[in-house]
Amino acid sequence: MKRITYLLGAGASYYSNPIWKEQGEKMIELAEKYIAEKFKDFENLSPRMHVDKRNSALYEIGIFGKKSLKYGTIDTYAKKLFLNESHQELLRLKYAVSMFFTLWQLTNDNNLKSRNGFKYEDIDRRYLTLMAAITERNESKGIKIKDNVKFVTWNYDLQLELAFKAFTHDNSSWDFVDQNLGFRINAKLERPLQICHLNGYHGYYITDNKEIDFHDYPQSKDIREILEELEFMAESIDHRQIHFHDTINYAWENSPIASKTREAARNIFQETDILIIIGYSFPNFNKEIDKSLFEKLKGRNTTIYYQDPNASETLLQQLVNPVETKIICERSKTDVFILPYEF
Repeated sequence: MKRITYLLGAGASYYSNPIWKEQGEKMIELAEKYIAEKFKDFENLSPRMHVDKRNSALYEIGIFGKKSLKYGTIDTYAKKLFLNESHQELLRLKYAVSMFFTLWQLTNDNNLKSRNGFKYEDIDRRYLTLMAAITERNESKGIKIKDNVKFVTWNYDLQLELAFKAFTHDNSSWDFVDQNLGFRINAKLERPLQICHLNGYHGYYITDNKEIDFHDYPQSKDIREILEELEFMAESIDHRQIHFHDTINYAWENSPIASKTREAARNIFQETDILIIIGYSFPNFNKEIDKSLFEKLKGRNTTIYYQDPNASETLLQQLVNPVETKIICERSKTDVFILPYEF
């Protein structure tokens, strides 16, 4: 069978998550809507300890939403903190990012989750359509993604995992999803990954060297009730009992987890016959890692499908040998993810 790899960027979750500048705008909107009035002056309220734990997550989401707009993206501000060795504030940023995407995923606030009158989908329907095509029954595990299909994604979101979860029993836990899918990583890399998150993923924190999810905690869809159930996290962070350093990471970081994740991604690319790129703009931050991934395609005569309104064949020709690589750009039809006939 042909080995197929999907490389996903922010545009692959366009119908379910705010992307690029929208992320900062929605972070601020969420925070301003639910935080107590006296804490709304995000950038000028100091010190942070004046914010009580019930409002702490919202305050962090609000302040880093402001920073995101000021610097263009949350990643740009994260790079500033990294360069300035502002380690504690970078950990706060990662907490804010993880909490924002988790609250976004869990809530049913339709006013918040809209874009110009369009309602964001809990799961981008394109993932569901794709998952229906690439999953099969597994006698020992229930269902699985076909062995010849892998994913490398730059997204924090868990849209792929949520789509997979939607095809399992309704009460399936996140541990069950990971056991059957393979998206979480540890420094030992005891198993191959089927989904490789280069920037990490939201909804998990680290404590006592263990990765714990907080998706299964909240029983409500109301933001205030969700925050009440998760308010223990603010105090735990202050006491340095939990952290998000390894669950959210950036291209310029070289932690053991980040290094192992990139190694896993290179291993996936090294065995790729067909590469499908969806909604990815190849930002400057990621160039070094992207180059190391595409180098693994040399000599494989790989076919590349690039599905994006701004798909550029010229850009890809800088990363691969045009003689041995077939490049197909799809700029207009983006309502479903490409599934090649070779599948």
